[in-house]
Amino acid sequence: MMKLNLQHNYIKTLLKTSAVLAVALIPFNSNAQAEFTTWGNMTGIRVDNQLMKFNSSLAVENQWGDTWRTRKEGQDIEFKREGSKKIFSYGMGDLQWTKSIETLEDAKAEVEVVFSSPKDTLINGAFFTIDLPEEFGPETTFSFINQGNVGLKDLKSGATKADYKAPAQGMTIQSPSRKLEITFVRPAEVTINREGTPTGNIRVNIALASGEIEANEIYRNSFVITVSGEIDKSPVAIKIYPEQEGKAFDGIGGNFRLQNAATDPQVIDYILENLNVTWGRVEMPWQFWHQNENEDPLEEARNGNLHPKVKAAMEMAQRLHQMDMPVMLAAWFPPDWAIIGERFKGKRPDGSMGNKLDLTKSDKIYKSLVFYIKFLQEEYGVETVMFSFNESDLGIDVQQTDVEHNELIKEMGALLRTEGLQTEFLLGDTADANGWDFTTLASTDPESLPYIGGVSFHSWRGYTEENLLKWRDISNRVGEPLFIGEGSIDAGAWRYPQIFEEPTYALEEIDVYVKMMDIAQPLSILQWQLTADYSVMSGGGIFGNNEDKLYPTQRFFNLKQLSNTPEGLFYIPITVDKEGVRAAALGDKTIGSYAIHMVNKGATRKVRLAGLPKDIKSMNLYITNKDASFMKSKNVKVQNGNAEFELEGASFISLFSNTN
Repeated sequence: MMKLNLQHNYIKTLLKTSAVLAVALIPFNSNAQAEFTTWGNMTGIRVDNQLMKFNSSLAVENQWGDTWRTRKEGQDIEFKREGSKKIFSYGMGDLQWTKSIETLEDAKAEVEVVFSSPKDTLINGAFFTIDLPEEFGPETTFSFINQGNVGLKDLKSGATKADYKAPAQGMTIQSPSRKLEITFVRPAEVTINREGTPTGNIRVNIALASGEIEANEIYRNSFVITVSGEIDKSPVAIKIYPEQEGKAFDGIGGNFRLQNAATDPQVIDYILENLNVTWGRVEMPWQFWHQNENEDPLEEARNGNLHPKVKAAMEMAQRLHQMDMPVMLAAWFPPDWAIIGERFKGKRPDGSMGNKLDLTKSDKIYKSLVFYIKFLQEEYGVETVMFSFNESDLGIDVQQTDVEHNELIKEMGALLRTEGLQTEFLLGDTADANGWDFTTLASTDPESLPYIGGVSFHSWRGYTEENLLKWRDISNRVGEPLFIGEGSIDAGAWRYPQIFEEPTYALEEIDVYVKMMDIAQPLSILQWQLTADYSVMSGGGIFGNNEDKLYPTQRFFNLKQLSNTPEGLFYIPITVDKEGVRAAALGDKTIGSYAIHMVNKGATRKVRLAGLPKDIKSMNLYITNKDASFMKSKNVKVQNGNAEFELEGASFISLFSNTN
């Protein structure tokens, strides 16, 4: 065995190899749980609920040195579950990968990776890559089990980067607090690069194939990883500031865009009977409302000529309205006559998407939209609170510039008032949190402000602290509440819907919600969706599961726990002194009601909570994780504004005050 310190510099090389790849992640004192992203990159393994982090990916470097790596929304993915196996299939151009991950009873997780090309091709290399986290710092050492000896000739000095290459049978990577042992089933060439990565500064590449790749030749690689390290169970200090009340929180809302006549009804019935939903967003099927440009859609509707999809959408809005739920309308697809040129689907070479409206027909377009809102009110009794084009900054499916977005608000807003309608606009309603600048023009235009009723972005990506603060500022600027118009974390997951039942997805989703609540202070997060699409339910034919009856998943119980927050509470500041624990606090000092939501992505630990009002004597603790579903755990005693309790690992935990 040869030992290598990180302070050396190494040479990067590639090796064509053929082996079977299997990973086993073994903790030293507890059951293991392999963790991975929705696109299949492993993020580590849990030991006593603490995630021993590393980040894996699959990578191909072409003959010109360009590297393609598995990432969020960066490749075609199929995902399925076969028993305890999680199987990902990838298409990278003409290259094909399959990877399966299986956590075993004996605390091992097997990963098998298969690589092939349907035609002859030339690449520099195909790799299974592990990026090490910051815990592996300057004192990290590498020990290799080699097929042969590695001498000094394999080491070279470099000014800014350290590279190492050698064939190996396995390796051990060790820092003062962490250890990663990898044993290969068959020898493979290992390349180590000291470079900036998303998680740290060290990248380990294990070669699967390189050079000339023959058509349909199968490349495999196999290894076993043992993970151990220090588990942080130190107490967490959390403090709230109930005197500093911020914006109000109404609770959980939902999207009810009807797309599956066979499975939507049962899901919607269950949701509306078992979940406290406070806001609704429904589709305006504009392309079916006004198909013929030369017809008056309002007159046609009054004469009973209503397309079945329009009728269903209006009935959905009516159902929510009759439950005293404010209803938003969003339009996806315009009629053919309202767009420029032929309808386009997909992404253009310049990266643009969607269809531009023909603004030479703006008067007719605005009337068509306003007449839909008017008919919905006069025939179904629904007063639409707000309207928007869905994700028009991206082009899903109407594509607008910020100037066009602003003009729509001003001009259609004036027409709504002329028709006696009080419907306002949802500013932005962007595809993700990165699109805040799409709202700047309208949010600073005094002619648009009277018609803006709220601000919205979708949480598919970009939910950094910086972006969330910008959205909070936009809400403050226009003096209207912020909404998360579509809440979830992976827009492409409809292609591999079984991922919705993974505990990792559920924990990450609720962690993002609590983060957005704490920083951006939305009035409501509208789940995408509360139907059979992206569903928080399973069985009953959803996602092809015809074997089980309809049942709620962990994601449903996350929402149920969050929706248990009393309506009308205000956000209040909260501080947490440890990484891996997220929290948001709400309260109302006039009625003495408080709720604290926490996500613990680390190990089980004690919490010392301070800052509660002195008249609070106890709080009820609820927990949701892969084993508990909105379970009332215990009553937490509060003395002089302080409380101590256990924060279970890998869990969503909520405290609700008991009022006397």
